[in-house]
Amino acid sequence: MLRNKFQMELDALNLELVELGVVVSNIICDSVQALEEHNLELCNGVIDIAHQTRTKIDEIEDKALKIMLMQQPVACDLRTITTALKIVTDLDRISKQAREICHIVLDLGENEHLFDIKILHTMGTLATAMVNDCVQSFVKMDLQLAEKVINQDDSMDRYFSSLKEQMLEKIKSKSENADSVLYFMMIGKYLEKIGDFAESIAQWVKYSKLGVRRGKVLKG
Repeated sequence: MLRNKFQMELDALNLELVELGVVVSNIICDSVQALEEHNLELCNGVIDIAHQTRTKIDEIEDKALKIMLMQQPVACDLRTITTALKIVTDLDRISKQAREICHIVLDLGENEHLFDIKILHTMGTLATAMVNDCVQSFVKMDLQLAEKVINQDDSMDRYFSSLKEQMLEKIKSKSENADSVLYFMMIGKYLEKIGDFAESIAQWVKYSKLGVRRGKVLKG
């Protein structure tokens, strides 16, 4: 009976994590769309939702800690709950990156179409997919999906390197572009950081399933 109660509470926690992951992946997508369309209303909507997710994150953290204190989970279950807490922290960080992208869009003014931003669209699409997949990998305990996300972070890094090269060329060709280049570089960096946080979540999934994180085997 106690085990059934624990599993029900854990399932409920997982469901809330999935719902949070959907919200966070949506605001990544919306932040890039706001950039492409210079949609200030959408920007403000993303910023509001990003702030609102903080309340949901606090609720999930409280529930996870209650499960730990009240149910006295065994080692493998404790890893699952610890992973859930780490995932919530990374989703919070991802939400903040999307919010910062929208703050930049609001500051861009008339320079929104100064550069070709296809690579940022590509990075945004990849970031959204990585966040969706890393959350699903936790809920399903799908190590193959977790590995996919980990490997995709290398692609994100390559896209960011390519963006830097493009932006440096813009500065060389026209020095007055420097301020706008900085904005686009910052957006690229935020997307690259989202990839890092998604990869971190995937690494925590490996820890939860195997007791292994970044090459270290943990007993219990």
